[in-house]
Amino acid sequence: MVSIVAEKRKTLVRSVRWRKLVGAIIGALACSIILALGAPIIQQHIFKLTFGVAPQVYIVLLRVLVLFVPFLLLWFCFLYGFRAIGHIVHRYRFAIGCGIILFAVILNVNGSSLGMWNYWLGHDMSTDVVWGIPRIIRTDEYVVGTPLAFSQSYSGYSYFNDLFGNKPADMFIVKDAPVLALAEIFRPFHWGYILFGSSRGLAFYWSARLVVLFLAAYEFFLCISNDHRQEKHKGVAFVGAILIACAPLVQWWFAVNALPEMLIAIFVSIVCFDRYLGDTETGHRAAYAAVILICAGMFALTLYPAWQISLGYLLAVLILWVVIRHWGQIRVSRKDVVILVGEIALFCVILGSAVMTSWGTIQSMLHTAYPGARQSTGGGLPPLSLISSVGTLFFPFKDYAVDSAATNMVEASRFVDLFPLGIILALFGMIKRKKVDILSVCLIAVIALFSIFACVGVPLWLSKILMLTSVTSGRCVVVLGVANIAILVRAVAITEGGLSWKQSLPAASVFAAVLAWTNHGMYLPYIGRLLVMVCFVIVGLLSFAVLSNGVIARTVVAPIVSIGLLVSGLSVNPVQYGSAPLTKQPLMQQVQSLQTKYQGMWAIDDAFGSQLANLAVANGVHTLNALEVTPDLATWKKLDPNGRWEEIYNRYAFVSVNVVEQEAADVFTLVSPDSFTVHVTPAQLRKLGVNNVLSPQKLDEMQFDGYSFERIGETIDGRTPYRIIQQ
Repeated sequence: MVSIVAEKRKTLVRSVRWRKLVGAIIGALACSIILALGAPIIQQHIFKLTFGVAPQVYIVLLRVLVLFVPFLLLWFCFLYGFRAIGHIVHRYRFAIGCGIILFAVILNVNGSSLGMWNYWLGHDMSTDVVWGIPRIIRTDEYVVGTPLAFSQSYSGYSYFNDLFGNKPADMFIVKDAPVLALAEIFRPFHWGYILFGSSRGLAFYWSARLVVLFLAAYEFFLCISNDHRQEKHKGVAFVGAILIACAPLVQWWFAVNALPEMLIAIFVSIVCFDRYLGDTETGHRAAYAAVILICAGMFALTLYPAWQISLGYLLAVLILWVVIRHWGQIRVSRKDVVILVGEIALFCVILGSAVMTSWGTIQSMLHTAYPGARQSTGGGLPPLSLISSVGTLFFPFKDYAVDSAATNMVEASRFVDLFPLGIILALFGMIKRKKVDILSVCLIAVIALFSIFACVGVPLWLSKILMLTSVTSGRCVVVLGVANIAILVRAVAITEGGLSWKQSLPAASVFAAVLAWTNHGMYLPYIGRLLVMVCFVIVGLLSFAVLSNGVIARTVVAPIVSIGLLVSGLSVNPVQYGSAPLTKQPLMQQVQSLQTKYQGMWAIDDAFGSQLANLAVANGVHTLNALEVTPDLATWKKLDPNGRWEEIYNRYAFVSVNVVEQEAADVFTLVSPDSFTVHVTPAQLRKLGVNNVLSPQKLDEMQFDGYSFERIGETIDGRTPYRIIQQ
């Protein structure tokens, strides 16, 4: 009888589980379909994206698939509870991460704003946009980074690419492009291009960097919030990872200057270093050391000193803390030393090979007029901006008006770090425990140093001593944001017991009111009364979750706020299907077909020519005025043998070509610090090695001395291909 009852109970339990599972799938599918069908209305009102034609069926299906995964997770949380699902997600986090990357690669979706090419060429910008909107401001991504990466497929991913003018471009040391070289081991996110091709390589590049950044931040916060490899503070580590991976600053800079790679390198190397010192098994130590050295190469090759130097300070104090944490228990055998020396030697050989191969490029960059040498002494950052980060969450949904504090949404973006709540909590925790926390003290020191440097400034001699001459005030917000989030996570972990909800609620309300007011003052008139209230709610809920030790705060409030931060962060960049706006433009398809019959280098004669030239090389077209990462002095001196205009063209630059009938008095004119125009006749173009020109001008109707232009194709998007003919 007992066995029958037990069997019935098991059957009932299984039935309930199946019902919940089916209910979650049906609920998630229904929500996904409703939102996918309503996406055009949502995008028109929220993202201001107008649709020229109704979305294709496959785009609607992609929306359903992309939305299904997060909705399914939410339904599971609703039916089984946040805590239960949280434990499962934590346990299988690496498998889930790999699954998300595989999902993105199979669906061929990325976060690039390459849909802007449709806009520039007069087509429907919404084509193949699954969600969100291509960002016009992301030119460094869709005009530079992505086209250069795609151009590599036409060179066999060679170190030097011959498609760029008369001087093969170094694709490894300066720009973030995939290359078949040993040193590419330090850039694992490029491997997708080489393995899967350009389009799916782009999907891998975007998805892998986001997933790995989140997981790396999560592991890092687990490391600094727990002792002896415990995992008590998974919730706060999760919130910390959301604050990093979905931060407005990270998302607005996501595909520019390798910020995710820098953060991943720091987080992963610290976790591995902590485990290296705490593990005595030789094989494990060898693996940890290898990963640390890959991270070191990744960090070094980002080649953006303004962030590298400031984040280097943070890395240094974290290394110091890990050593102190394990002091007295560190044991290193001779075998460990031999393996470590061997790995370091291999690291130096691989990195050294890249430096030697690119030595000419490095020397060229050091002697340019732009970017040239920087002598920063800091100062000028509004102190109010340090506590006004929450307002930047609205940038994806409401255009930011330029003001004196920042020039655009990218420059104004911040980490939502709740400064100075982390410092207050850390001091409170140390006083309560009557014990100094080394990590908190080190982080406070870093925050103090860079706050003073950014807001007040220092004398040049001190800036040189501190090696901060390459660091501008605006770039300090990265290290300040990461350090503030780190101390916030650490403070929550070391503050025993936390506050009751009766204590934390008024404290959170006061703190939220202060930050809402500062955001209103900082971003006038961008943040009006409604957004002030939204700021108050966001800060209030998040700070309540941090201050309170209650179950509701940790299991309900924190996930709700995290979802809001996730939605805001992931709304910065679009979800784009494939790469057709870059590779399937009729204009460039015609030029590609003309290459076989009319061989030779092309020039793009256009006010938008410097950008279109990069579109050309992305499609395998040899182009004179594609981006000059390093100046091609030998080519330009053919028009300037006396060096009269060398100050103009000796720089990292976008190059525009303007075809004129007579030789110009000023052959070169500077448009901006990173852009110049060269005014040339067909005779001068031939001197530069150009055979073909793409132009909006009617070149075949213009009069030139000794030369003419022959039309060789159709006019597409207002531009016509011509061949230079010598008479």
